Amino acid sequence: MDDDNQKSNTISSMFDILRDAELRANIWHFSKARAVLPALADKPLFGFSRQFQLPADFLRLIQIGGRRCNPRPEVDGWYSLEEGRILISQDGPLRIRYVKRVEDVTLFDALFVEAFACRLAMESAETLTNSGTKRQLAQGEYQQAMAQARRMNAIERPVVTTADDTWLEARR
Repeated sequence: MDDDNQKSNTISSMFDILRDAELRANIWHFSKARAVLPALADKPLFGFSRQFQLPADFLRLIQIGGRRCNPRPEVDGWYSLEEGRILISQDGPLRIRYVKRVEDVTLFDALFVEAFACRLAMESAETLTNSGTKRQLAQGEYQQAMAQARRMNAIERPVVTTADDTWLEARR
């Protein structure tokens, strides 16, 4: 196997896995989606009264109805993700927001492309160069790219205003 084939095979072997990991780890605007899920006929064996099939492109749950979801459902306990389904004690249809798998690279945000390229470089550096130093350099670039993406992501989000609480209202 020549050097170019090794590089190509190394990157190809990790591309899909790392793409999905990056999409799942952060809620990128370009990968957000909505779905309305009908309840399945079969009920869960115990613990919940309904179950709903997740979309085929599902990577991470953001919101059920108007309630944001913890990335670790066991912390909240009001729903569970099992075998590609949402188990919950709520009637359908179930409105969800989620992070979807985006395979079309033309839809990637420019900052995602930068961060993802750095992540690929970081993960493949030792295999391709036999250099821990190059891995560390790529890791630094990755961290900078992610920091910039987070800053821009925060700027793109609309300002959320909160109502005054009763303590503030009482002081008026």
